[in-house]
Amino acid sequence: MNTPGLSVVIPTFNNLDTLRRCIDGWRQHGGADVELVVVEDGCVDATASYLDEVAATPWGQRHLRWVHEENSHELRCTNRGMTTARGTLIMAWQDDMFLRASWLVPELIRTFAAYDDIGLVSLSRGLNCVPVPEPIETWEQLVDWRRLPSTIGPSPGNWWRLQEVDIVIRPWILRRACIERVGLLDEAFRPTEWDEADLACRIRQAGWRVATSGFERVGAYYHLGSTTLARTPSAAHQAKVLTNGKLFHSRWDAVIDVEHRRVRRHWRRQADAAGWTATLSRMLKAGVRQLGRGGRA
Repeated sequence: MNTPGLSVVIPTFNNLDTLRRCIDGWRQHGGADVELVVVEDGCVDATASYLDEVAATPWGQRHLRWVHEENSHELRCTNRGMTTARGTLIMAWQDDMFLRASWLVPELIRTFAAYDDIGLVSLSRGLNCVPVPEPIETWEQLVDWRRLPSTIGPSPGNWWRLQEVDIVIRPWILRRACIERVGLLDEAFRPTEWDEADLACRIRQAGWRVATSGFERVGAYYHLGSTTLARTPSAAHQAKVLTNGKLFHSRWDAVIDVEHRRVRRHWRRQADAAGWTATLSRMLKAGVRQLGRGGRA
């Protein structure tokens, strides 16, 4: 495979059983136009042997490459993967995300072909940045939802549209041209967090738009970590995130002040029959659940 349509970058560290599930999902549903670039970050379990084993199979020879890092953490591993990737589109994935639908990759490729103004798409949700007068001194102030509302766009249109947002969270997919124009994730944000927010802002300043759609909600993939996202991080982790968040705001608050009131665009999803069928099924299930709670679908 010389120039795949999509390269999927997957950092991993001592998470072999979960990584197996991750790669199995791509082997089953990824299709012919995808390469996986696994970045093995100094694992001391059997990950390297497993990757060698898979890479030697006929499927692995066509679709899997892996490289070694030594305790570089997610940001640097993602950058290493993106520099190794050969695809026209590049996706930042995690080893606890499991692809479940064969229609997702073709839809994403069609999306970027149809909308030249989109540079980056989050597959779960995005966030908008809103000025708040209080200074950021604590982690709680940094993630205050007045300052950082999460969105996939207004309902019910968010089932069949992509919604423009300001910044994103993983997983996301972007054009190689974006990296060539604005550069990789900034290692000032290592080990991780707020790095992709900074990248999204640089992409927007270069003239592209950033979008999101709830592909996990419609069954395209499952993120094991989504079940733990509501847990409060440790104090040490909060301190690292706070430092990165302050750096982000020092760079971008002036832009946020100017741009936060702009009208944000939306685009029609480029789903095929299988994608629309899956979406309709999830819409109906969501409506039944809401009616069961006494609300309106």
